[in-house]
This record gives sequence, structure tokens and C-alpha cells, in this order.
Amino acid sequence: MTTLSADWDQWIRLNVSRGVPASMLIADMVKNGFEYPFAEAAVAERSSTLDGAADAIPGKGSRLTSDNHIDIDGHSLSVVSRTASPEIVVLDHVLSPEECDELIALSRPKLARSTTIDRSTGREEVIRDRSSEGTFFMRGENPLVKRIEQRLADLTQTPVENAEGLQILHYGVGAEYKPHFDFFEPEYAGSASHLAKGGQRINTTILYLNDVAAGGETIFPEVSLSVTARKGAAVYFSYYDSNGVLDRLTLHGGAPVTRGDKWIATRWCRQRAHQ
Repeated sequence: MTTLSADWDQWIRLNVSRGVPASMLIADMVKNGFEYPFAEAAVAERSSTLDGAADAIPGKGSRLTSDNHIDIDGHSLSVVSRTASPEIVVLDHVLSPEECDELIALSRPKLARSTTIDRSTGREEVIRDRSSEGTFFMRGENPLVKRIEQRLADLTQTPVENAEGLQILHYGVGAEYKPHFDFFEPEYAGSASHLAKGGQRINTTILYLNDVAAGGETIFPEVSLSVTARKGAAVYFSYYDSNGVLDRLTLHGGAPVTRGDKWIATRWCRQRAHQ
């Protein structure tokens, strides 16, 4: 190939801004069908014009206040625990019991088997590692969703339009999601089409919609942390370390539910407005 799509242009620019060596980018492009001289020229051109590329990477420092109690939208949220590296914050009372119940009721009729993004192709696929069922709400789809989105935008100091629509997931007994990253791994070609729609994901907020009888914890195996699901609580985590580099310590998963079931809502936030 000797033409560059918008997705590939975005992929090159993002990886150049991350400091990925040009030789690695060129090699990946050649593997995906680009002629070597064209790939070399494309990377060189974007490297020379990206003096301000670092501005596209989230700034250092937490997006959450350092207060232990946070009042937003008539809700008094409490910080249960924090870790600094990676930044993981567990919060109580993010949603009311009534809001949790209503989200479940609205989601139940439209559940379908969950998918994940294939690294190579970027397509949504059903995989054995993710055995939940789920659905999405469009941004502002109804008054409840709109209210929750604004509360989370205020909490994380990120615009509503930078977030993807709320995803609702349901896990029955034995269902799990094995450890994975929420960010799009930029070294894989399949990430390009997703990065073109608002840039990289920068943080996740997981909202727990019910109390789980046993199992179902959110696990961070690289830092030996396990967060128990509690109705109305949430866990927030950011993917960037203190140097502005994607932090692979944010590897996380959903442990198998061993008794009862688990309902969660997930908000992913992007660098820019999500399309």
C-alpha cells in the first residue's frame, strides 16, 4: 500500500507522540501491507510535524479532588481508598440504591453477549475470556443516564462529550472477564480505527449496581488489589503514569461470580470528544 487512511495517520501520530521508535512503527506498517519506503516517509513526515504532539497526552496529576468527601449533584461521595501508582480510587455512594435499581431495570430487556475488540482487526468479537452479557446507553439517552453522566463528568473533571456511552454488564454464576487493558494498545493495528474516534481512552469508572453474594471482585493483579462490588460504590482508575506513559499496571479483570450475580455500569473517557 502507498496511501494512508485517516486511521493510520492517527495511529502514527499517537505512537510518535508516545516516543515509540520509528523503526518499530515502520516494521508494523510493512507487516500490514505498506511498502517500506512509503512507511518510512510517512513516519518521518509526522515525526517532523508533531512538535506539539505531547499536548494530546493527558497531563500529569489526578483528575479527582484530594478531598475524602465529595459533594456533587446532591450526593455526598466518600473516598474509601486510594493508590497512587497506578491511580486507583474506590468511592462509596456514587449512585443511590434507586438509581442502581433503575439502571438494571432499563438494561435487562436488551442484554446480549458481551464482545471485546480484536487487537489485529479492531472488530468487536465474542471471546471465551469475557463471559458476561451487556448493553449500552447512548449519551443522554434518558434523564437517569444524563444525570449520572454529568455527575461522573464533574467527579473526574472530564467533559460529558469525551466519554463513551454507559456500558451495563451482567455476570451470572461462573461469569468473569479475565485481566485486560481498557486502553487501546497503540502497537496493534486494530486500535487505529478506535483511536480516530476521540483519541485514547484515559480513565475508567466502574459503578457497582448491586451487592454480590460471593466473588465478582474487580482485580488488579499487577498491584495485588481486589475491589469488592458494593451497591452504589465505584472504582476509578487512570491509565497514565507520572511520566504521561500508558501504565500497564492498570491490567485488571472481573473475578468469577461464585454466588448470586453482578451488575455494573462502566464509563470510559477519551482524550477528546468521542464520536
